[in-house]
Amino acid sequence: MMDPCGAVAVLDSAIRKGLTKQELYAECNRQHTDCAAVFHLLPHADQRSENGGESYARAVMTMRLGFAKPQQQVVFVDPLTGRTYRVDYCWRLADGAIIVAELDGMEKYTNPGMTNGHSMQIVVNEEKQREDGLRRAGVSVIVRFTFDDVLHAERLERKLAEACVPKAVAEARA
Repeated sequence: MMDPCGAVAVLDSAIRKGLTKQELYAECNRQHTDCAAVFHLLPHADQRSENGGESYARAVMTMRLGFAKPQQQVVFVDPLTGRTYRVDYCWRLADGAIIVAELDGMEKYTNPGMTNGHSMQIVVNEEKQREDGLRRAGVSVIVRFTFDDVLHAERLERKLAEACVPKAVAEARA
């Protein structure tokens, strides 16, 4: 009954909390209603999304816009500093290029719980250091987008296309 991208976010959350895809399939089979939509969406579920925004964004990228499914929560190690950085989305291309995408919100710059009490200037500087570390770790392109970009999917599509994120093979798309 809900938007498929929103439904994927719900499925991601259920799987992240320990419900297996097999249990979801079994429950759908026990129901006396048509569960075709759930069966169709389950292959798109991924417990690695850390929140509903990440899940919804991934569903828009792959199901609505047709981009290849990214890896999520991939860790990179800066060879200079040894610091580790985890990215929201990652595509490793056949030519060796690595594209990462980050879902950003203003909260990471303004919420004291997320800034460790640092000023916005310090947080922005730390973000630049993070991007430099990711590049030293082999990342070729970093795409930053907001949830507003997801809601206006043409903007997200433009950003991912400009970064050369590949489209999925037509048969593999939802």
